Amino acid sequence: MKNYINYTKVLFLLLSLGLVSCELETSPTDAMEKKEVFKTVSGSEKVLNGSWGQLMETFNSYANPGFGSFLRASDAMGNDVVLQTNKYGFGSHYQFNALYGKGGTNSLSWSLAYKTINNMNNILANIDEAQGDGGERRRVKGQAYALRGFMYLHLASSYAFAIDHNPNALTAPIYLEPTTAKSQPGKRATVTEVYNQALKDLEEALVLIPEGYVRAQKFQFDNNVVLGLLARANLYARNWEKAKEYSDRLLVKNDYLMNEIEYKSGFNDVNNREWIWGHPQTPDQSDASYQFHFLDVTSKDSYYYSFNADPYFKDLFEDGDYRKSMINWAPDPGADLAKASVVWMRYGKFKFKAGQIADIVLMRTSEIYLINAEAKARLNDGDAINKLNAVKQARNAALATNLSGNDLLEAIWLERRKELFGEGFSLVDIVRNQKAVVRKKYEQSKVEYTYVVRDANGNEETITKLMTANGHYALNFPDQSPFVANSPYYLYQIPAVEERENPNL
Repeated sequence: MKNYINYTKVLFLLLSLGLVSCELETSPTDAMEKKEVFKTVSGSEKVLNGSWGQLMETFNSYANPGFGSFLRASDAMGNDVVLQTNKYGFGSHYQFNALYGKGGTNSLSWSLAYKTINNMNNILANIDEAQGDGGERRRVKGQAYALRGFMYLHLASSYAFAIDHNPNALTAPIYLEPTTAKSQPGKRATVTEVYNQALKDLEEALVLIPEGYVRAQKFQFDNNVVLGLLARANLYARNWEKAKEYSDRLLVKNDYLMNEIEYKSGFNDVNNREWIWGHPQTPDQSDASYQFHFLDVTSKDSYYYSFNADPYFKDLFEDGDYRKSMINWAPDPGADLAKASVVWMRYGKFKFKAGQIADIVLMRTSEIYLINAEAKARLNDGDAINKLNAVKQARNAALATNLSGNDLLEAIWLERRKELFGEGFSLVDIVRNQKAVVRKKYEQSKVEYTYVVRDANGNEETITKLMTANGHYALNFPDQSPFVANSPYYLYQIPAVEERENPNL
């Protein structure tokens, strides 16, 4: 892996991003014994926090805002997001050209994952000898394992098909030691091996991070985040008993589901009680907020407002479900309504805060309920439908009744689509369940749009006019073949420069 190793001759910790209160070490790391930063536990924590900032805030284009760009790509390539035409960002993902064409997202995904892994390997290689409090040493060590495990989970779920499709499919290399320019580049491991490494790291983190640890900020790994990641990773790896166990343990500690007011507040604040894990933003450090220019489709502050919903998606919600009331036809935010002639199905789930800032959600309790429901459905546990209905009840949706077997699984997967829209799970769910993308053209060419105008005297007039309605326009793969399960168009590709530089791939 020569290309990666050459780039990692220094720590990529150039931004503190407001996540730590002191400067970060950026000097060369070829001679690890001379590195001052790793001589103390506090120094290693600087590397940990800086690595997180780098992962979440690094851009290689405005359409690639850090790790969040992979979440946005997952939804853009799914069933329910319709990318608005002539708007910047993720259109090539929506049309399945980006990953298959080895474009910028592939390079960013690969480089960010392995830079982060290498930084965690540096921490883990030095932390046992670091000066500082023993309890803090264990905690920082556990958090380094957690972040490395999170990266291997990303690689396992993005660079190979479902583990049961081919457990021995080659994926990406596993590195457990710091690399330098002299290190031997690695061979690709199997998808089973990469999942096992992710699980091993996360289980080690669970042992090391104290259950009573209270983190300073919500981006940090605590016991709850690790339990959630273990539930998620075991679900993806089809370890149903473990997915059930870890999600059960987390729900005992944290079972809160937000109410309607909270749900409609914009999905922009890590202080939301249902958020288990999120990436905070401040006026001074807000690069990751750029993602809301894609997600926020109803605000005048949004540049692109491009992640609209499939009109048929709204039909999946029952009347009375308050999520349905958030999905409506509308022209571009701020458009001159008298001149507007085109509408898209706008889902008002994501909204900027004042000043174009928005925190990034990474894990919510509702996901844990649905992981628990799916694992229990696989195990024929009767509590599965109760966990599904807990989410439905919180959203004022009609409860599921008399479901079992595959019908229950389909209901759970549908609820994941409705509940987790825009949060980065669409393509991952399609791949892990060996499904095909499902899109169809919206057949109704015109819809009525009603708005109110007010004259200078404050008199109001309600106007209704027909506008052109938009739905899916990318209805097959770039080669014009139909969407199918287990298509290479769904998978991240190893960057071409990596293939050239690493003869062992």
